[in-house]
Amino acid sequence: MGKNKTILIIATLDTKGPEALFVKNLIEGRGIRTLVMDPGVVGDAYFKADIPADKVAGAASYTLPELISLRDESKAMEEMAKGAETITTELFEKGAFDGIIALGGTIGTALALRVFRKLPIGVTKVLVSTVAVSHFVTPQNVSADVVMVQVAADLWGLNRLVRRDLRRAALAVACAVENEKKQSDESVPLITMTTLGGSYLKYASVVKEKLEREGYEVALFHSVSIQGAIMERIIEEEKVQGVLDLCPLEVLAEVCGGYCCSPGRMEAAVKIGIPQIVGPGGLGVFPWGSLENIPERFKGRPAKSHNEIITAIKASKEEMAETARVMASKLNRSTGSVIVVIPEKGFFEYDRPGEFFYDPEGRKTFIVTLRDNLRPEIEFVVLDSHINDPEYAEKVSDIALSLFKRGHSLNVTSLHS
Repeated sequence: MGKNKTILIIATLDTKGPEALFVKNLIEGRGIRTLVMDPGVVGDAYFKADIPADKVAGAASYTLPELISLRDESKAMEEMAKGAETITTELFEKGAFDGIIALGGTIGTALALRVFRKLPIGVTKVLVSTVAVSHFVTPQNVSADVVMVQVAADLWGLNRLVRRDLRRAALAVACAVENEKKQSDESVPLITMTTLGGSYLKYASVVKEKLEREGYEVALFHSVSIQGAIMERIIEEEKVQGVLDLCPLEVLAEVCGGYCCSPGRMEAAVKIGIPQIVGPGGLGVFPWGSLENIPERFKGRPAKSHNEIITAIKASKEEMAETARVMASKLNRSTGSVIVVIPEKGFFEYDRPGEFFYDPEGRKTFIVTLRDNLRPEIEFVVLDSHINDPEYAEKVSDIALSLFKRGHSLNVTSLHS
């Protein structure tokens, strides 16, 4: 089944040679070819790589002896990462491999993630790392769809623990590649939509169903995760025909200094110029970690634990105003059609009278600030409803179908609530 498939393996063969060879043999045992790249700089390679260390150094405009003479592994590996990035990109553009797996400690992990960020969303990427689950591997470093394998023991030779984890990783990348099928429905227009879980926002199912009945494919992205950044990359790759950015929570999180897994949101659709509908889903609170670990600067604010790993913290009126200004500055640069749809009675389930985060003043500040800072050509629709009322989902669906069928026209026909 894996005939004519190739997997690129990246590992420093001077320090991770036995592990890399173990993975190589497992993959080839399934009838899949391998290409091995060696970015090692501290010793002799355990076996001969298809892309040896001197080639990687050359791609970074150095000789290997020059990098070794630095006597600084960190600096040398930084240059090797540039070379690995260049070679991997060139190989992928030539169709030389179908998936990629990398092995590493902290330095190898940093190198691998840099390489992975240059590959399109959808390419199988597996990282076997000693620090896969740690504070060192941030969403910003990953910024892609990666299968992360946290090894139980250090990659310092083979033992029963390392073999077990390497076997799982090798089989994961091999099975993914050998069973991958070419997308057959790419002619169907793809729409992206941002949201939160159903306890906070309820429009997603209704809007998704209505658009899919009209022949669109709708992909949802959770705004308290790295998925917002992945959505931006998919849009940049020009695979999306329209955007329903109804929950730009990451913008507020950046403003407030809360946890933000996807900084720099609301940029790609603006740059590409595809039509987008924007809403305020979730605005009013921003995410943090566990309730017990809220820092001093946020103490005294209303905060509600969503579960043991995430807490919602109330945003101030000033932060709501600044979020509106930031959003307006982004949307004003768009060359495509933009319609903003605002439910003035509440932006999420707990923003209702009597609920924990009810905040009519903060909401009003956001609405007025956003309206006053948007350029006149951007349609601003205000609904006398809560975001979780059926009227909001119905209105957004109607506007979306009208806008997406028109395409990329900059002149927006007036739509009144």
